Amino acid sequence: GQRAASRFAAVAGVKNLPPNYVFGHPDTLTIKHDLHAQCLKLVQKAMQDPTQEPQVRKIYETVGVYLGYAIAQYKEFYAVDHVMILGRVPKGHGGDIMLGVAKRVLDTEFPDLSPVQFHTADDHFKAVGQCIAAAALPTIL
Repeated sequence: GQRAASRFAAVAGVKNLPPNYVFGHPDTLTIKHDLHAQCLKLVQKAMQDPTQEPQVRKIYETVGVYLGYAIAQYKEFYAVDHVMILGRVPKGHGGDIMLGVAKRVLDTEFPDLSPVQFHTADDHFKAVGQCIAAAALPTIL
């Protein structure tokens, strides 16, 4: 999610992007997530700028395509009928674009698959939901 958004930020023309946020810089190629989280905030801010939105929305459209194909692949092996979407990427208008494209991919490219219902939470829960979900996981012995 946020790594995909940060990967495409410079290509999409997000303004005021620090050089170390541009994909390919050594800082973007580590396991640390903080840089990608900060970059995603700039992407989300750019979505609110009418001059940047037409290009930046392409990030969310691309991530939506990825999501649609990933869900279709999962459905080859698992009975996936409901998907809970969490994390920072789906916050705001960009998240609506992403989910709309994912649905369109599933409907257009995989019409024989059973439909998938997406579930989302409010923006605050989306931002912290993965932490809550991870904390609720059972301990594996």
